[in-house]
Amino acid sequence: MSSTQKTILFAAVSIFALTSAQAMAQESRSVDVITVTAQKREQGIQDVPVAVTAYNEELLLNAGVHDLKDLAIISPGLNVTSTSNEFVTTARIRGIGTVGDNPGLESSVGIVIDGVPRARNGVGFNDLGELERIEVLRGPQGTLFGANTTAGIINVVTKRPEYDFSSHIQLDYIGGEASGWGVSGGMTGALDDSMALRLYGGIRERDGYQSVQTFGGPRTETEDGDQDFYTFRGQLLIDFTENVNLLLTGDLTKREENCCGAPSIVSGPTAAAINALVPGGRPMPGSEDPFSRVIQSNRGTGQNIIDHGYSGELNWQFDNFDMTAILSDRTYNLNSGQDTDFTGADIVFRDAGNNAFDFGNTTFELRFSGSSENFDWMVGSYYSSEDLVRTDAIQMGSDFSAYLGLLGGNPGLVNLLANGLGGAFIPGYVPLAPGAGAPLGGGNPLGDTFTQDGTSFSLFTHNTWHLTDSTDLTFGLRHTRTEKTANFDFADSNVPACDVWEAVFGDALDFSTPLSQAILGGFSLGSGVPVASLVQFGTFTCLPFSRDVFSRIDNTQSLEENEFSGLLSLSHRFNDDLLMYGTYSHGYKAGGFNLDRFTQAGDSAVNFTSVLADPTSYPARFDPETVDSFEIGIKTEWANDTLLANFYLFRSEFDTYQLNTFNGIAFFVTSIDGASTQGAEMELLWLPESMPGLTMQGGVTYADATYNEFAPTGTPDVDRLSGQNFSLAPEWYASGSATYNGTFGQDMTWLAHLDARYLSEQNTGSDLDPEKVQGAYTLFNARVGIGSADESWSLELWGRNLTDENYIQVGFDGPFQPGSFNAFLGTPRTWGLTLRARR
Repeated sequence: MSSTQKTILFAAVSIFALTSAQAMAQESRSVDVITVTAQKREQGIQDVPVAVTAYNEELLLNAGVHDLKDLAIISPGLNVTSTSNEFVTTARIRGIGTVGDNPGLESSVGIVIDGVPRARNGVGFNDLGELERIEVLRGPQGTLFGANTTAGIINVVTKRPEYDFSSHIQLDYIGGEASGWGVSGGMTGALDDSMALRLYGGIRERDGYQSVQTFGGPRTETEDGDQDFYTFRGQLLIDFTENVNLLLTGDLTKREENCCGAPSIVSGPTAAAINALVPGGRPMPGSEDPFSRVIQSNRGTGQNIIDHGYSGELNWQFDNFDMTAILSDRTYNLNSGQDTDFTGADIVFRDAGNNAFDFGNTTFELRFSGSSENFDWMVGSYYSSEDLVRTDAIQMGSDFSAYLGLLGGNPGLVNLLANGLGGAFIPGYVPLAPGAGAPLGGGNPLGDTFTQDGTSFSLFTHNTWHLTDSTDLTFGLRHTRTEKTANFDFADSNVPACDVWEAVFGDALDFSTPLSQAILGGFSLGSGVPVASLVQFGTFTCLPFSRDVFSRIDNTQSLEENEFSGLLSLSHRFNDDLLMYGTYSHGYKAGGFNLDRFTQAGDSAVNFTSVLADPTSYPARFDPETVDSFEIGIKTEWANDTLLANFYLFRSEFDTYQLNTFNGIAFFVTSIDGASTQGAEMELLWLPESMPGLTMQGGVTYADATYNEFAPTGTPDVDRLSGQNFSLAPEWYASGSATYNGTFGQDMTWLAHLDARYLSEQNTGSDLDPEKVQGAYTLFNARVGIGSADESWSLELWGRNLTDENYIQVGFDGPFQPGSFNAFLGTPRTWGLTLRARR
């Protein structure tokens, strides 16, 4: 932490302390009143043997939490990153998460909103509306929340309809370079004696915080990272009787934005070739300046998202037990464009018109719960059906052929080598015309279509046996049956130069066979190009999206899994203010299919000779992820129940860990045998009696998340991971917030709020290249405001990333540019004004 940052933090805390004499009179506050639903029933947070932190409405408003990405700054142990579009958003807890670029992989961190799970992180990161609280549960949660929660759960609880009428409106102005505005509001009230309604809507627009050099396009937008969306949510509560109620919910969000370009952090030797084609198309080595927030992008990054869904929750209290049933149906549609080479040269791109992701998910949960004198029980079932369609079309730009040729010293080399090989080894070969070897629009312009249908059915039980008045034994078990069927429909490619290479060296393009080596040796002598360079040039001429071999391996694959998850926990309350527990839990994340073109699976290259003989052997399937976790927790209360201080020790051991990584050419999925995360956490909440206007909350997490050491595989991108820390897994996380509410005059109140977050050094790349390391950094947000004592209005000035800290979210290999690296950046400093009115 720099001296400037320390001064800001010290000054803010000093203001809170020096204004204690102005504290407004309040009733005595207590941490005992905090309620959570971490075990799917309302309980005091200090009675739950789970590492859970709750953030209430006041803190979420003061911290400016509109979506789950905003939550990271106040939640220790949570890390949230975004990359090429809004869908590719990944949450990690204690260093564990799943890279979200491939929809075939499910998330390690579960997201549940009002009891409805979101099957991928990316479909849960829209505006959350009116919040009651957010709970972050750390560690595997497979018993109550099911598969794909091996790292934890983010449980969002929104406000329900109320019978007393109230309404509110909020106006936001965003200043600075990324200026914008927002309007949101809602109302709630009774329709009659047994029905209540809540409505919420919002519109937000913001300029982009990155400037774009378009180099003549076809892109015309000169900003990137903008925001333009509207959202609507409606809830209807029907109280049939005192014991039976039904909550119906519907929501819709639509976004039309440009996201996300990524500047150069390291330019390698290929930058010279790019600049020869388009001067300034990529910074030359030594001139990289990523935090100028000027990017080179001649192709569009427009994205269009429609996210909507419906749910119904029925609660029925019988004489001896309660029943809850939740039915939901959700649909998520994304179309997105991408300048896939992330430069000003027109090398490779995705057009928004034929790159899409459509996801439909229907879920139903039924559970029964009850209690006796010394036993609390719950049994239930859960069903999920999902339909996923991904269309992916990567096309060559007008500069691809010349760029690839320049890497070999001659802009016409693509055609020269193809014509040389074709003339020598293909009878009747007709030479390619200049530029025809890798033309504009070449690749797979029609797009590959990947479909996946999946169903999951679970039976679960979760119970607590009160052995004594102070000792509880909690145990749970869940059985999950998962079935998935994936269809791979690969489009024809249109790269005539690659057709030549495949015709000469076979569809498998295996350069290692004796025949291929003989051909390469003879051609090398005639062309003057070394064999190693020929192999590399052939590989780049025949990138995955260029190869016709894929169109010959259309296939359908299926999997079926039956897995158990569960927990066993013993807790003892030594007195009213001290609870200690120990928990063992087993979690499971489903296996699946890599929904992409790839030439490497795990630690091995794809054997296309075998795959052509049997297309269903295309190695798209990857194994499930399982984890055994051990946790010791100590929950304490001090100072007349105004100070909460909790401590946790944890260790999670993964039998297999699903890794999705980008090697500069394509994403590939591999299962790492053996990985772990271990460490300690502390969380604090202080409601000081002597300063009733002050609330302080924070925590520290130490997490050592590492891959086990393993024998070399021969694949550098895999071998580099042996014994190393996970990517995007800093060892130290710390966050804290301080809020002070005071009064002045007869009818006025004032607010001062500061929150901060510290992350230690981390490698932001999934393959752990040293160029992707992000040093330790600290972020500060603040808010000050005034308002009326009756809360009818308030005006607040706020700032985010006050010190304008520059940091990398995710670093990655420059696509098709060996030795070059790009990065998705964190947002710069922003500030704004918020006006709220209520009645």
